[in-house]
Amino acid sequence: MDPIIDWQISRHDIKSRGQYLLETGKWADCHFLVGQEPNHQMLAGHKLILAMASPVFEAMFYGGLAEKNDPIPILDLDPSAFKSLLEYIYTDKISINSVDKACELCYGAKKYMLPHVVEQCITFLWSDLCPKNVCRAYEFAKLFEEPRLMEKCLQIMCTKSMDVIQDSSFEDVELSTIVTILDQDVLNIDSELNLFWAINKYAEKHGLCASRNHETSQSSSEHEPVASPQSPLNLDVEASSSNDQSNNQNIIGNNEHVGPAVVIANAGRQQELPTIRDAIRRIRFLSLSPQQFADGPARTNLLTQSEAFAILMNISTSNSCYPMPEGFTTNKNPRNAFTDSSPPSPIPGPSGNLAPMALRPGTTTSGLFPQHVPPPQPAPLPTKTVPAPAPAPVPSTHSDDTENPYYLEEMRNNDSNYDRKYYCRRIMRQQTECLNTSVLDCSLTFIVDRSVCITGIEVPTQVQGSTIVGNDRYSELLYAHLLDAHGSRLTYTHCNQRVQYNSMLEISFDRPVFIQRHKMYKIGVVFNKVGWYPVSQSVTKVNCDNVGFTFCVGSQSESVRDGLIRTIVFTYTRDGISYT
Repeated sequence: MDPIIDWQISRHDIKSRGQYLLETGKWADCHFLVGQEPNHQMLAGHKLILAMASPVFEAMFYGGLAEKNDPIPILDLDPSAFKSLLEYIYTDKISINSVDKACELCYGAKKYMLPHVVEQCITFLWSDLCPKNVCRAYEFAKLFEEPRLMEKCLQIMCTKSMDVIQDSSFEDVELSTIVTILDQDVLNIDSELNLFWAINKYAEKHGLCASRNHETSQSSSEHEPVASPQSPLNLDVEASSSNDQSNNQNIIGNNEHVGPAVVIANAGRQQELPTIRDAIRRIRFLSLSPQQFADGPARTNLLTQSEAFAILMNISTSNSCYPMPEGFTTNKNPRNAFTDSSPPSPIPGPSGNLAPMALRPGTTTSGLFPQHVPPPQPAPLPTKTVPAPAPAPVPSTHSDDTENPYYLEEMRNNDSNYDRKYYCRRIMRQQTECLNTSVLDCSLTFIVDRSVCITGIEVPTQVQGSTIVGNDRYSELLYAHLLDAHGSRLTYTHCNQRVQYNSMLEISFDRPVFIQRHKMYKIGVVFNKVGWYPVSQSVTKVNCDNVGFTFCVGSQSESVRDGLIRTIVFTYTRDGISYT
């Protein structure tokens, strides 16, 4: 018996047979060129096995617009991460040994719609969080909209702040993450000087300056900066700001080949990126003593001479005639509020509910950390009362809850409007087009002024290009979900069907969800089909049959990609039931 020919005999399960096919490439009918030059690799695959695991691969190989190229270029994934995806598809094995590997693998799993791999990546990150990698994990959770992981990362940043900002990994985080840390009211630090020197070192590492500031150049020879724990350099504040802007322009310029709509979208997103100045303005200089400020921050070029003088005058006296520099915080409260040795209660794993923070006397939880509230008043003397009738149960909107059968049945029996759909269509402005080269995601926050039941949404289909002749349909592939204000998923749906170009596609969630008035919710959609989509900005308020919708809640600026969610489909709750 030839062991090479009869390799199946010695392999007793499908996993080991799949491993053999993956390792040898036997019977491979497709190939992938993965990664960027010069480190790209050629990997073999089997269309049927890949399509069995992923609806994206199914559409790629057996859809209406099946992939004709071989090899198939995959430039946005690291070869090792794509190998791990293939290993899972062929053998059910998931190998994760680092935060970077988890982030890269999760990106690929989201792209090819492998939810079990995503869950395993989140679980690994959850269990492996520490000050060294928490900023990286936070940025990952923010990018992929994992709110519970974001909240736990933020808790570690706040409770172990000194370890986080003093670790070498802090020099490589995004400026937006630094700004997020500086926006917290409670940090486990000795003083604001810890934050200031960490930002100074970050600016030094990234070379955000080009020359010395003209306001301090004359005096620098007379007064040498006082050495700090991080040995800060003198940095040119104005040059830093201009460098940030030029970097934004370079990023936009590099995207010219993908079409004007993408450049517009990227330009809007890049303009929102924070600069080193945004971080400096959040330092609570007024919580320092005059001596601390004069011996440290005032002698660096992170502040101009006029800014340093104005801040020092405001520290020295509460009635200073010099206003604080524009944009700088006037908060005088120190952040180091961890006065006891016991940290807040840990947050449970990704499948559990968020636990409340541990409370000290005279505090209550608001957001992540305790805030002071007045002491409790003495309880009133007992009086004779008549018991009030028990209120009707309110349906829960938590992601772990199922539909409330009582209300569903009552609505079906008593409300003639239950089965009638209403379409809250957003009013679009100046429509343009956006090219989806791989994965196109969008999200939309909203509130309503009357409790309703959300059943689905409408999204636009692709714009038919001039190169497509004789075919007015294509295979759409997308994922949509509805989240509550805490980021918990309430419902979701997948869509994989043939649709017409230049039309509207209505997709229904797996189950209808009751949403309460005056509470924020978020709809997210991920398109996985390459092509051009119509995008646009829209008005923020729409009334639909006595229900007022307010969109883009909590967003300082609107993205044109929000226009990919055109309509919210809903039904009414039964009259007489109030969800407050």
